[in-house]
Amino acid sequence: MFDKEFYPTPDNVIDRMINGYDFTNKIILEPSAGSGNIVSYLLQNGAKEVIAAEKNDSLRKILKTKCKVISDDFMTTTSDMISHIDMIVMNPPFSNADTHILHAYNIAPGCCDIIAICNQETVKNRYSNKRGELFSIIENYGSFEYLGNVFSEAERTTDTGIVLVRIKKAGESNKGEFDGFFLDEEIEQQVNGIMSYNVVRDLVNRYTGAIKIFDEQLQAAVKMNNLTNGFYSAKLGMSITEKDAPKNRNEFKKDLQKAGWKFIFSKMNMNKYATKGLKEDINKFVEQQTEIPFTMRNIYRMLDIVIGTNSQRMDKALIEVFDKLTEHHHDNRYSVEGWKTNSHYLVNRKFIMPYLFNVGYGGEVTVNLYHNRNNDILDDFIKALCYLNGDNYDSLKSLYKTCNREANLEFGKWHEFAYFKFKAFKKGTGHFEFLNENIWHKFNQNIARIKGYALYEPKYKK
Repeated sequence: MFDKEFYPTPDNVIDRMINGYDFTNKIILEPSAGSGNIVSYLLQNGAKEVIAAEKNDSLRKILKTKCKVISDDFMTTTSDMISHIDMIVMNPPFSNADTHILHAYNIAPGCCDIIAICNQETVKNRYSNKRGELFSIIENYGSFEYLGNVFSEAERTTDTGIVLVRIKKAGESNKGEFDGFFLDEEIEQQVNGIMSYNVVRDLVNRYTGAIKIFDEQLQAAVKMNNLTNGFYSAKLGMSITEKDAPKNRNEFKKDLQKAGWKFIFSKMNMNKYATKGLKEDINKFVEQQTEIPFTMRNIYRMLDIVIGTNSQRMDKALIEVFDKLTEHHHDNRYSVEGWKTNSHYLVNRKFIMPYLFNVGYGGEVTVNLYHNRNNDILDDFIKALCYLNGDNYDSLKSLYKTCNREANLEFGKWHEFAYFKFKAFKKGTGHFEFLNENIWHKFNQNIARIKGYALYEPKYKK
């Protein structure tokens, strides 16, 4: 047996899961794909592409023969990796389906359809904050249906009662903000750019050279068959593989472009612009705009857009932080863990965030990268505050660098990073306090500006 959580989904169950959905020509994620039953079903019935994640090494080898595998652990998959998908269809591990479905909802793009089956206790027995949060999301944005013991005659049987969960991710579909690109393949010279001309030119030449070599090896296979035709009975083929999986030309081009953009942002020291939202936008752009060449003019065009739209991007980061922190008010309606420290109408000078810290091997404070969404939001918070305050983001340490690269950080004691002092607790929560009262006021004033309401001003107690 591959894994104790391995329960391949029968076709009749998949029929019920996707009944009423049109997935023709859609890009779909299967987060815990196993040997690929759902993947095969979707591809055979009209899906444009299925991408997947799978933790088990043996199952992942099988899966790579069917589709592109983007991760060996779905819980480390980030929103920028899947910002181009239309749907998520999943059969997560029965033992912690709540964690997997919540993660799928958190990283899915706006308007994405999430279809999942799970142990009925996940919905029926809401004993934890996590299950309460999931049920609240289902109530507000979806529905559930009891399917019964549908695995009683499956490839691997179980009498566990199964529930079908359907959720429509809140928010709007991200249509992207990039336009005005050049469709010709010419490499244009640019002397006075915002980045060294030689760096851009070298990157583009290396990219086009790699694509050329890819094409040459395919042409070599054609030549080989022409030479052996007539006396050698077998058809010969050549392919490029990555991690033992074949790589087609379009996938190779897209992955090269994504790596190219990361390289450019690193060389230009543009981390201050690279919010979670921008990473999602660039991934979706590369995945969908395959007709736009990776040329020097288009690189400069992209950088112009990134810098020109920075104000809107930072506003978006501020709102995401505001929504996240006020969601964890002690009397919230989302069934998530909450604290009186967190307000529901503004961000207090003191606030609390969950799922940020782990206990290191030596008992030290480390950052919990398994729940990377909160870390991303906090990092975007710092970038937005730098923008508001006119500070240099590169001069500030991230929470990860503060915790993981400095010794002797202790749980339950105050430490400082960026604009905050913070106290980490072993349950994973972080208690934060703005070091500068003016920056705290400036943050809430800008939230009021973005949301279009007058800022409530209570009497603050020191």
